[in-house]
This record gives sequence, structure tokens and C-alpha cells, in this order.
Amino acid sequence: MTNNILIIGYGDLGNRLVSNFNSKNNYKFYGASRSLKNTKEMISIQWNWLKSKKLELGESDFSHVVFIPKPSSMTEEGYKDGFDKSIRNVLISLEDISFGSFIAVSSTRVFGQEQKGVLTENIKPIPDNYRGEIILKYEKLLGKKINRNLNILRFAGLYDLLEKKPNFKNKISRNNAALIIEHFIHNSITGTFNCLEDSEHIHGERNISNEKLKSSGFNFI
Repeated sequence: MTNNILIIGYGDLGNRLVSNFNSKNNYKFYGASRSLKNTKEMISIQWNWLKSKKLELGESDFSHVVFIPKPSSMTEEGYKDGFDKSIRNVLISLEDISFGSFIAVSSTRVFGQEQKGVLTENIKPIPDNYRGEIILKYEKLLGKKINRNLNILRFAGLYDLLEKKPNFKNKISRNNAALIIEHFIHNSITGTFNCLEDSEHIHGERNISNEKLKSSGFNFI
């Protein structure tokens, strides 16, 4: 049996996910983005999620829907485009789609800089800027509208393994980020997960925990 996977916001992470996916023969990939992608590994669909037109797929049954949002700019309006306007249009399109689970990429930005100590998924996020506030609102909307089999993956700052490793504390490589998405496709796990690589925990400082992710069975490369 072939499982259909829809990736909305297909870009660098989506490409890494599909290119390195295990058991690829058992899956068929659909990638929706604002521009057509030239690839033989998935069916490319051009769709502007900032417009009200519904996503047209030619397929209505998916095992997983993966949403990878991206701000249209680093401004407040750009973040509203990427995390608010876009997900509302996605949710409208999902009314015509049957899916087993929804995997949504979020961000550790929901935690404010003044939140100290070990920050697990059980700690209430207190954003301290418009980016975190908009992303937290996006998470809450997902929890309200998708009431079963929802994963919210809070990625830390992304970096490329081929480049110099950044010196900021909360980070994750793009390869690991793609592998985390695959981990949640292959395993029946739901919930919210902080997704970042190990770092030194310093007492009294802001320490975002990845223990829940590791407890789910994920191993960083």
C-alpha cells in the first residue's frame, strides 16, 4: 500500500526530507509551494497560500500532511503572512482532504528571553516579541482546529552542516530537522516537541529542553 504525503511549504527542508527518506517506495510525495519545483521525487504543485484559492491536488487521501511555514519577510506583517494568514488558508483546503496526521513546524521563539531555567513542553511560553506572539497564536489555532493526531515541532535556529557551526546556543542542523519530520511520519507519536540539539545547561539561565524528543526515540546525527 502506498502512503501519500503532502508537504505544504516545500523548500529546502522538504527537499532534504524527500531526498533522504527511508522506505521511499512505500510513499508518494506531493509538494506544494509558491513555485514549481523541478524534481522527479515528488509531484510538484504551485500554490500561493497567501491567496484564498483552495489547494487543488487531484488526490484527497493522505497519511500525513506536513506544513513548513515561512514568513514572507522578517517584519510583523511578514510573520502574520507566514504563520497566520497561510495556516488559515491551509485549514480551509484541508476541509476537502482526508489525512491521518498533521505535522506542523513551529519555533522555539515562543519562549521569551526572560524565561529562565529548564523550559520543557509543559512550561507555558511567554513570548517577548511579535515573532513569538504570532507563532504561539499559530500553535493555538492548530490545537483548536486539528483535534487529533497533531504534532507541533518547535525548531530552534536552523543551520547547514556544510557551513560553519553557529555560536548561538539553541540550534539544529537542517539535516536533523528533516530527520525529525521523518521520525514523526514513521512513528505514531503526537504532541508538541522542542527540537534542538544538545547544549550545556547552565543553572539559572534559559535552557530549552529536548528530552521529550529524545525520549520519543529520536537520535541526532
